[in-house]
Order: sequence, then C-alpha cells, then structure tokens
Amino acid sequence: MYLINSMKSYSIENIRIQDILLISICILLFLNRAVPIDYSSIWRVTVLCLIYTCIRIMPKRQCYCLLYIVCIWGITEVIISTLQKVNYLESNHHDFGITGTFGNPGPLGGLLAVCWIVSIFFIYENIQNKHRILTLSFCMIACFILYGLLLSGSRAGWTAALVGSMIFLWQWLKRKHTIKVKPTLLKSGFLLIITVFIISIYFIRRDSADGRLPIWYNTIKMIEDYPLFGIGTGGWQANYMLYQAEYFLQATNSPYTLLADNIFYTYNEFLYITAEQGIVGLVVVSWLFYALFSYKEKNNTDHCLKSALTTFLVFSFFSYPGQVFPLEILFISIIGMMKSKTIKVFTISILAKYIVRSIASISIICISIWSYHIYHKTFTTIIRIVDKNKISEEAHSQLSTLYPLFCYNPQLMYIYSKSSLEDYPLNTKPQILQTAARIAPNSELYIKMGDFWKQKRDYAQAEACYQTAAAMIPHHITPSYKLFQLYIDKGNINAAIDMGNYLLKQPIKKKGTKALRMEAEILEFLHKEKNIKKTQ
Repeated sequence: MYLINSMKSYSIENIRIQDILLISICILLFLNRAVPIDYSSIWRVTVLCLIYTCIRIMPKRQCYCLLYIVCIWGITEVIISTLQKVNYLESNHHDFGITGTFGNPGPLGGLLAVCWIVSIFFIYENIQNKHRILTLSFCMIACFILYGLLLSGSRAGWTAALVGSMIFLWQWLKRKHTIKVKPTLLKSGFLLIITVFIISIYFIRRDSADGRLPIWYNTIKMIEDYPLFGIGTGGWQANYMLYQAEYFLQATNSPYTLLADNIFYTYNEFLYITAEQGIVGLVVVSWLFYALFSYKEKNNTDHCLKSALTTFLVFSFFSYPGQVFPLEILFISIIGMMKSKTIKVFTISILAKYIVRSIASISIICISIWSYHIYHKTFTTIIRIVDKNKISEEAHSQLSTLYPLFCYNPQLMYIYSKSSLEDYPLNTKPQILQTAARIAPNSELYIKMGDFWKQKRDYAQAEACYQTAAAMIPHHITPSYKLFQLYIDKGNINAAIDMGNYLLKQPIKKKGTKALRMEAEILEFLHKEKNIKKTQ
C-alpha cells in the first residue's frame, strides 16, 4: 500500500542555471585534456559532486547551519595555529611556523578570510534580533578569527578579508538605507582603501610578490599560444616549467632570475582556468558567477554568501585555492547554498526520485572509495620507501600493479620520482622519470634524467637534460655543475673550462656548503688546466 501511495505521490524539482554551468565545467575538464584521466584523483571530483548535490537539495534551515560549521572550522584552525605559535604543535612546512592543518599559511589565510565574513554576518544577525549574549559571543569569535588571520601572514587572505568586509558593509548600508553620502563617493573611498592596503602589504615580502610576476607572464604566454580552448586539463603543470626555461633563455638578464624556483601553482586561478580551458572555459566560469551574483534574494544569508564568495574569488586572484581540497569543499559548499535563476521545473514521483538518488549516491560513493583506495595505498607505499630510502620487493610489486592507475597524478609521481631509484630495475627508471617529467616537469627531475643518461653513457641526452634544468632555475648551481662534470667525463676540456668560468660568475641565491665545495672543485680544475697550458 505504501509503495502504491509513493508511486502516486509527486515531488516538484527544479534545475537552476548554476547546475547546468557546473555540469558544463565538468564536461570541459574531462573532455578537453592535455593529460589522460588520473584514476587516483577521481575521488576528489566525485566527493565534490556529492557535497554539492547534498547541499543543493537541503532545506534552507540546514543550509543555514552549515555557516555555523564554517565558523567552528575557523575557530579550530586558529586554535591549532596558536598551538603552533607557542611550539606546542609542529607546523606542516619547514619554512613557516604557522600553517594550521594546511601545508602552508596561504590556504589557511584564505579559509580564515571566509570565516571572518561569516562571523561578522552572525554579529549582524544577532544585533538585528537583539540577542546581546550571542552578539557578544560572535564578536569574540570574530576577534579570535581575525587574530588567526593576522597570525597566518597571508597577504592574499588579508586582502580578500578586506574586500569581503567592504562588500558586506556596502550591502548592509544599502539594506538599512543609511547611506548619507553619494554611492559613487563611497565606492571610490572603498576602492582607495583597498588600493592603499594592497600597495602597503606588497612591501612586506616584496620578493615573494615579485616572484609571481614571471609566473603570470609565462602563463599569459601559454594563453596566447592556446587562446580558444586552452592547452587542456593538466596542461599548465605539464608545460609551465618549459615555458619558464624558454623565458630565462631569452631574458638572460632578467631581474627575476634569483626569484625563480620549481613552480607548481599559478597563484591566480583565473589565469589557470584560461590557460587550461581557454576563453571558452573562462566564459563558462564567469557566467556561473554572474548567475549567482545577479540573483536577487532579500535576506541576510544571501548577502553573507555573496560576500563570502567575493572573498573567495579575491583570494583566488593571488593564490591557488582550486588545488587545495579543503578549500575546494568550502567553495562548492558556498556555491551549493547560493541560488540562481530556475530554468526548468518538473515533477517526479517520490519513489522514482529516491531510486535515482540512491543509485547515483551509491555509484558515486563506490567510485570515490575505489579511487581513494588507489591514492592512499600508493601514497603510503611511496612514503614508506622515502622514509627507509630503500624499496622492498613487496613495495615494488605493489607500485608496479598500481602504476597505470596513478601515473598521471602529478603529486604522486613527483614523490615517486624523488624516492630511492637505485633499487629499481634499470629499465623502469627512465619510464618513471620521463612520465613524471611529462606531466609535471621540474629541474630536479631533469637532473635525475641527466644522471641516468650519463650512467648509460648517452652524453647527448644527458647534456640536453642538464641544460633544460639549468634554464629552468638559472641561479641553481647544481645543473650547471653537472654539465661541467659531464664535459670533463666526455674529454671536452674547452667546454668544461667555459662552463667553469660561467659558474664562477653566475649569481647564486644561497651559497651553502655544497655550493662552496663545487666552487672549490671548479677553481682547482681551472688552476690545473692553466698550469698545463703554461707547460705546453
């Protein structure tokens, strides 16, 4: 009887513009590819899809509760950061003392910037409802989160929080009709404050800010080469360091030479999207944000979400939240809570609705578990090899089986290529190194490939690898020193002398013990060759 009644009962469902646009983005990411699909990363996409769907169909009251969870998340991160500040907990980065649960302070600042917006929203809500105790409580929470934001040292986070606060304040003034000055003048004032703030924080760590300029320049060059549909998903990381090498080969006297390093992020998500998906991808993403911001809903929660999304987008101009999974969850949650114009309304039986949802949910969960199992097993096995600096027969067998499933994961392949390759069969070494270099090239990989070809006495390929590595990061002495040694082994003394003289004149960012030892060896060689020429 219940089954019959369920079949006769109908539910009204709707499809919004944001749903269609998000599906379009997913199709672009999967079809327009430079690197084949990585099975070990599918779980990230499926989990995000599941989260969005769940939030999208949630009742409004439950969505409101998610904002409380965001606040609690921010408080937790600040507590962890404070404990790291007093050296009770270790940070997750060797150069930064405070990272929260993240790998570095950048993503921490982005999260706390959004949490700050949510906390001031709750202050505003409770002032309106005249809840004095709750107002005071959220004032304390807001101050605590602001303390954590300042503690993070994230300039992108500070900028995002400032802009988000301005947007929230503007919306509040408009709703209360308390603007007594001209809106144009007020907007100009806000813009001036933001501009002065950005210029001021630029000088806090100027080298770090300047280091992003060549990254953006080379990414724009990539966009110029692939304007319409981009280079494809995974293409930016697969090509960026080669673009950087070409840039430094052409700009030999570049002021950014000493700022160069192995780069894994664009530090601008919009440039990243355009580089990989072209103008088409950027238009689709821009359309999504336009649809969300243009939808008018007269409630405080809507203003909070729009301010939070603005904060996130401003942060995206200077960082890489799209590469940090917790921030991806935060972003898709905000999108799920927001509304856009409805483009289709249809009815479906409740029984059919539950059947479709159950099948879809089970399928997504199963795919996620399978993909995450691959990722986790691979990661733990590789880390075990790195820690022991030796590969066991069991570990080699596991990785050989899993290799086709994770070989297109840049992070896993990077760690894999850094693990102890000495114990691997000789025929597998070039495959590992070349695959890693094909999807995420960097100077370290090219040095390792050069070492391999030198060991095989293929001097031409070894030289090409060392030269590429040297061009990628000109101020690193190791690849040029490897070239110097290669020329000596080949018996090309003149080339070795030229490279030795070049190395002695080359600007080096940090002269450690290793660099000083290399310089001493070069000087000894040059002195020896000079004496030989005198005796001839």
